[in-house]
Amino acid sequence: METIPATFWMVIISALTALVCLILYYVAMLVKETTGTMVEVKNTIIDSRKLIQNSNAIVEDVRVSVDSIKGTVKEVNQSILGPVKAIAKLMNSIFG
Repeated sequence: METIPATFWMVIISALTALVCLILYYVAMLVKETTGTMVEVKNTIIDSRKLIQNSNAIVEDVRVSVDSIKGTVKEVNQSILGPVKAIAKLMNSIFG
């Protein structure tokens, strides 16, 4: 009983080999899942870029419409408020 039998060493080495193989298997599955996820993320990013470009175009259209409406409101204010202010000045000078 002074030496350890060869069977014991074979069991230890085979257990260590099995553990290393299991770790390598899990690493391979992790890499496989990661690549699949990256493909999905890439497709999602491409779709979101298209949506952002479309939304930018819509925002630009809205901005042009708002600018047009602002111009119309300014013209209406000038055409309505100008005579009202003139009448107010006249009334103020007469009654004031």
